[in-house]
Amino acid sequence: MSVCFKAGNLNTAANFARRLLETNPTTENHAKTARQVLQAAEKNMNDATQLNYDFRNPFVVCGATYVPIYRGQKDVSCPYCSSRFVLAQEGQLCTVCDLAVVGADASGLLCSPTQIR
Repeated sequence: MSVCFKAGNLNTAANFARRLLETNPTTENHAKTARQVLQAAEKNMNDATQLNYDFRNPFVVCGATYVPIYRGQKDVSCPYCSSRFVLAQEGQLCTVCDLAVVGADASGLLCSPTQIR
C-alpha cells in the first residue's frame, strides 16, 4: 500500500488500503496509515504506472518470471515442488527447486504409499 502510494499508483494503493481495513488490523498505526492513504487517494484515483495486477481475480505467481497467472489461464507446474509457471517455461529446469523439469510427467515427491496415483 505504501509503496504504491509513494509511486503514484493511487488507485491501487486505495484498493490495498480498503482490503487492509476490512481485516480489522490489530495495530492502530496500520489502520491509521490505511485511512490516511485512502483519504488521499480518493482525491485523485489514477495510477501513474500501469501494473499487471487485477485485484478482483485470484492468481498465483510464476516461479521464474514472477508474473501473475490468473485463474483460467493455462500454466504448467513442477512435478517435484508443484510450483506454477507460465507456458513459456515448459521444458526448463525449475527455478524454485532446481531438481525437475517444468511440465515433465513425473510422480513428484511421495511421502507415503497412499499418495501414489
